[in-house]
Amino acid sequence: MEEKIRFIQNKEDKKGIVICLAGTAYRAETPVEIEVRETAGGFRLYRSGYDKVEETNAGYRCLTLIETVFGSQMEVVDCYQWRENPSDEGQEAKEKFSDTCPISGQEIVFTRKVEVVREDGREAGFSSSFSLQEEGNYRLDDYEVFIPGIWYRKNENVVDKAFGSSPWDRHYYIRITRMAMPYVELYRPETGSYIVMRHIAPNPSTGMKEVSADWAMDASFQYAAMGIRNEQAAALVYNFPGNEGERTYVDEKQIWAKRSHPLREGFTHGYSFSLTGGKAGGHYEAMSRVWRYFYDRNTPEHKRADMEKVYRCSIELLDVYMQKYNGVMGLPFWTTVPEGTVCDISFQMGFVGQQTMCAYQLMRYGYQHGNERMVEKASSVIDFWVKESVKDSVVPRVWYNAFPDTFKAEYPTYTRTVADGMEGILACYLCALREGRKESGWLAFCIRYADWLVRNQNDDGSFYRAYDEKGEPVHKGRFNTTNVIRFLVNLYWATDNIEYKEAACRAGQFSYDNIYLPMQYVGGTADNDNTIDKEAGMIAVYAFMTLYDLDGQKKWLKAAKGAADFTETWTYVWHYEVKPYKGNAVFDKVDITGLSLIATGHSHADVMMGYMPYEYYRLYLYTLDEHYGEFARFLQGNTKQTMDWSGRLGHVYPGLVEESGELAMQYHNGLGRWLPWCSIAQMESLTRFAERFDTMDVEEIEQRTQEEKTADNCKQGYSWLSM
Repeated sequence: MEEKIRFIQNKEDKKGIVICLAGTAYRAETPVEIEVRETAGGFRLYRSGYDKVEETNAGYRCLTLIETVFGSQMEVVDCYQWRENPSDEGQEAKEKFSDTCPISGQEIVFTRKVEVVREDGREAGFSSSFSLQEEGNYRLDDYEVFIPGIWYRKNENVVDKAFGSSPWDRHYYIRITRMAMPYVELYRPETGSYIVMRHIAPNPSTGMKEVSADWAMDASFQYAAMGIRNEQAAALVYNFPGNEGERTYVDEKQIWAKRSHPLREGFTHGYSFSLTGGKAGGHYEAMSRVWRYFYDRNTPEHKRADMEKVYRCSIELLDVYMQKYNGVMGLPFWTTVPEGTVCDISFQMGFVGQQTMCAYQLMRYGYQHGNERMVEKASSVIDFWVKESVKDSVVPRVWYNAFPDTFKAEYPTYTRTVADGMEGILACYLCALREGRKESGWLAFCIRYADWLVRNQNDDGSFYRAYDEKGEPVHKGRFNTTNVIRFLVNLYWATDNIEYKEAACRAGQFSYDNIYLPMQYVGGTADNDNTIDKEAGMIAVYAFMTLYDLDGQKKWLKAAKGAADFTETWTYVWHYEVKPYKGNAVFDKVDITGLSLIATGHSHADVMMGYMPYEYYRLYLYTLDEHYGEFARFLQGNTKQTMDWSGRLGHVYPGLVEESGELAMQYHNGLGRWLPWCSIAQMESLTRFAERFDTMDVEEIEQRTQEEKTADNCKQGYSWLSM
């Protein structure tokens, strides 16, 4: 049988350790690392092997004593336990899906206790670390990294301030509360081997409002940092309490946010993490296997919500805010939450403003319930964009100020923003058509833009990220090519113009080769940095699913699965406490699970994954991969928590939704804002379910036979409207 743990003599004549995982050996010559903050300033690092190793029934108990230059002493006890078919934190493992067990039921559990047995007043605080590297001294360049919501492969095309943005950094330590799930994975493509370090028994906490990156010492710091040290070789690192650096989002002007526990006699700290390993055939497989494995073993609680109430509250909110501002019908750019005070009266066609898709939702409801007033309000919104946004421009201008009444000249036509807007206009056209009302001008507007896209598509099938009002590119990034695919396919179905289908397929092939295969989901958030982000993954799912609906080519379904696997990993599926700080602090009342990190370069999270239950559920029905069905059910309820549909949050309008905030410091500094997209994120998936499956609630669909569900799923037609 393979030797899983063995001890070696290091240069200090103490014992280091070698751990074998899935046939690959990993070494820690000095497994004990203590960093001490001296009272006079500065830090001193102490590294040591073990003085004593004891074999136990469960594994090994290892001891050493660290003595500082001033005579302080810390006793370190490390325990290694090898577990076959491990349970998680004492709970029965939840291995629900047959394709999600990459670790072969094998895991090393590491537990550490550090006790200060002697103190010296010249030393103030300490932290401890453990690091492990593959035998062979491989550099970071030899690996692909996965940290959920933070680091994907080489982190190419991220902003300079992002973790992992520079290959020249020696330390990549990241606070675990920034991670959608707290683990770090190193995958070496040459061999297909990967190792994962995962924080277990997670209950991070802090008693300090950490507003500065300056060194801080507090006994209440009960959170870790994990990441990579890249010195002579790349090593996985666990650090407690969590030092963050050489980049930190606490303060971008500093390279470290140092945190310590008090170096006082009798003080102890302790923590646990696991080490697992496996083999994979590529970066997607390595990423999704491990994510699913940990998700299945720790399935987050499903929060239930009344979908009819969610929908009705959202409609009522749109009805309240959709009115004439300085003579133009629209919705304000943002309002406060929970007060509902209107603060910015400007209209954005798509993206976060979602003027036209809000109009569609109000029009759909108005027709269904005989409310002509709602229909007319929605029609006025569409009329404005159709008549005014291209008066003096080649492509539609996408952001309008009501006071004074002018389009924002400095804001370009982002492909994301205009594609969103066009989808809303086309949806309204089809909705009216279904009621016997033919708005030819609305369709002509969509055709005009689509024809422009066909004429201006690059030879390789791509489109640019943004254009000026004359149609000239102002940002030549091409990762946003996915943005227009769903619109082009839906317009093809509406007009039978083969050019739109062909343009969509060319764009799809470019996206398959240049976005899906290399995992380059970049620039989905139009006015954020052009960096790896969640929304680029979401839109890729839309694009590839629509193409698969169009022609049934298996490559589109494969790409849709890859994009969905990437996108899922931005979602918080573990819980930690978040206390009020400023803004609308709803997280003392709700669970953070279901919120999702937005982009690399910061740790803000939002409710954007509310858009996705429909896509994951349909992907489940196409593939029969039960994980997608599980995730769809999780998302549908958990993304509704910051809406006051139940009346317990105290919002002046129940439909108001807290947009986003920074949760990683465990004191919520939410923006306290609602934007129109927040409501569309709650509604769009519901109405798509209703159009295709005749109910908004995925739990009700699950009561049907597989044959019934599959038949509904395979109906060909528009992605949001049954005709």
